Amino acid sequence: MVIIGKICKYAFALLCLLGISGFSNALAGSFKNQEMSSIFELGIGAGVFFVLWMFYLSKRENFWSVVEHELTHALFALIFLKKVRTLSANRSKGGLVQVEGGNWIIALAPYFFPLLSVFIILMKPIILSSHQWLLNLLLGFSLMFHYVYLFGEFHPGQPDLRKSGIVFAIVIIIFFNIFFIGLSISSLSGQWSELWNYINHGINKTATITISVLNYLQKSLVSL
Repeated sequence: MVIIGKICKYAFALLCLLGISGFSNALAGSFKNQEMSSIFELGIGAGVFFVLWMFYLSKRENFWSVVEHELTHALFALIFLKKVRTLSANRSKGGLVQVEGGNWIIALAPYFFPLLSVFIILMKPIILSSHQWLLNLLLGFSLMFHYVYLFGEFHPGQPDLRKSGIVFAIVIIIFFNIFFIGLSISSLSGQWSELWNYINHGINKTATITISVLNYLQKSLVSL
């Protein structure tokens, strides 16, 4: 059972490695299809948070990033039907989540899942189009919040990364961050169809790349 689990884990990592190229292509396509005004609103929101962080938040303890980090661990633990025993966040001592059981997805979730941004993305299609500009600002703000603190937390000494394996963790984190950046950009119009188009584009492109790689490997083996 352990061997099967490891095979599935590394097969998924390989698929994510191929998906980095596929969803990068989908992200670029989604970016081109968006109105520049929406991109500008996203950028303004991101810029506001960065300035706020640079002149104020960087000089204080990262309390809210700790809260988001631990809540994301807890959310994914609940998704996998794991019991969350304790959840704490402290401005000076950091945070802690104790879960009965666990897996690499729960461990890595805070590094690839922008919790606040995903909440905004899911809200956008049910909000009036006249208010989309405000949600775009908030989306940019929340994305920058996630990535500023991600760069601070992402280092080889992190226990979450070491438990999962550094190389494995890097592949998973890069893929899902590309996925969620693309999802954020495709959500700017506030339409479900744009989200589905982005996901379908990424899946189809990844499938095409995977088939090309398999065909290349097959030809290489035949020629040996």
